[in-house]
Amino acid sequence: MYHLFDQKHDESIAGHIQKSLSQSGAWLSIGFIFLLQFVNYGLENFKWRISYQEIKKESFLKTLKAVYAGNAIALFTPDRLGTFIGRFSYLKNYSKTKITYTTFVGNYAQLTTTLFFAVIGMILAWNNDFNFKFPEILPLPRLILIFTPVMLFVGALFYYQEILITFIGKRKGKWFKEVHKKLNFVSHYSNKRLTAIMSIAMLRYLIFVAQFFLAAKVFQLSFSSLEMLSFCGILYLFATFIPSPFMGNLGTREAVAVYLLSNINGEVAIISASLLVWLINVVFPSILGGLIFLTKKPISKFI
Repeated sequence: MYHLFDQKHDESIAGHIQKSLSQSGAWLSIGFIFLLQFVNYGLENFKWRISYQEIKKESFLKTLKAVYAGNAIALFTPDRLGTFIGRFSYLKNYSKTKITYTTFVGNYAQLTTTLFFAVIGMILAWNNDFNFKFPEILPLPRLILIFTPVMLFVGALFYYQEILITFIGKRKGKWFKEVHKKLNFVSHYSNKRLTAIMSIAMLRYLIFVAQFFLAAKVFQLSFSSLEMLSFCGILYLFATFIPSPFMGNLGTREAVAVYLLSNINGEVAIISASLLVWLINVVFPSILGGLIFLTKKPISKFI
């Protein structure tokens, strides 16, 4: 992929970035993307507080610091699965099992949202003839047929979590019994609360799209808002399911983006935009979370 990209483009990515940042309003857009990062993690904190009612006795700021601390640990784990480790390391007076499960609930809602918008994105791309490139063995109609039932199944499981809890309770062994007892609070999840969690997950997703849209504009990729919604849906779908050994899935998203846009010569712009969003959404929060985790000083000292 690198050699194909290198043969096709004379301009370096660094040169394109430098030229794009000299445009009028570029830094204002980047500043807004940066502010949306705080909104994003604030919503993640709000979502967690809804799924784990016990931590509501703590201030919003304290649980927000735990979210950032979790993000710092997640950077060094595959597919950012270690979020809960930073959270229960910061909030040491709470059940590790409950923190782990409630973090899983939030992450599962985010996965369901990714699948939902992926299906929407593929339908939009199909109906509007967006010139994205897909593998010959996985044409767009086939992808829609595959992921629509998957999305419906995953969404249904989100609303019927007691199936998983019942399964754990039927396993033999002391550990399973203890976990089942600690997760009894899941039975009190009402559809209203689960819908609230899912709604926040969708709002977070739309913030991701808005950030990507602004970053693409900065680096001169001319996408309409509808086209960007479709592109992000497909991009995040593949980036989610393709494993990456690098921090914050660096490289995976960029490789998928280059492939999707190889028909329209948007590779340089989309790599630049993706790197910018990665720096703001992954690197900065991880550095901030690391400082919070290591020093446990007020978050305002680092903002």
